[in-house]
Amino acid sequence: MAFFSRSLLAAAITFSSFSSYATLEKKQCDVELSHGLIITDDVIRIVDKGQTRVQINNDNQLFIRGYWVDLSPEESKVVEQFSRGIRQTVPELVDLATDGVNLGLSAIEQVVEGMSDKEPEVLKTQLQYVERALMDKFKRGDDFFFIAPQSLSKIDDFFTKEISQKIHSAVHGSLGAILVSLGDAFKSREGNIEDRINDMGQRMDIISKEIDKSLQKKAEPL
Repeated sequence: MAFFSRSLLAAAITFSSFSSYATLEKKQCDVELSHGLIITDDVIRIVDKGQTRVQINNDNQLFIRGYWVDLSPEESKVVEQFSRGIRQTVPELVDLATDGVNLGLSAIEQVVEGMSDKEPEVLKTQLQYVERALMDKFKRGDDFFFIAPQSLSKIDDFFTKEISQKIHSAVHGSLGAILVSLGDAFKSREGNIEDRINDMGQRMDIISKEIDKSLQKKAEPL
């Protein structure tokens, strides 16, 4: 398989990975990833249902469906530009997504552990769901980055709706267990227990709102 025209080569790569269109008037780009992307130091793989559709080695060697493509100098430039663009964008996207959510989850766990002797089961279940939902779309390891097929223009919905709702459920579902623990602790102390508990509920609401703000900030660059 050799001597692709520049337009055919560009189309083969583009439609194997993603389709996009830009609305310049609104300075907005909507991108639909129709296949997954896996990036390592030397290789970019575009995968579909576990099968590699397109592979680029060292930013200049192209394989399509397992067949090596003999590239002309002009075609090599197209592949190199595409590869560098992917390497610049995808790792940053995965880092933004995973770091933002993981920091939020760690903050919740620390707050809850500071208020209760043990982590409530409902909190553990909900946070595990959030982690799985995140890893289904974005994943990184010591030597790779992965992004699943998805609409990048709808990532903000994923963070502010699906993820945020689960975090809300985790926080408020844990509140009962926390208040029981606090109630026991307050029995031997002076002051109005009901006021203390109400104050703690308000603090949990504040925590939840702050997490929402953090998720929205992470979604904006995406």
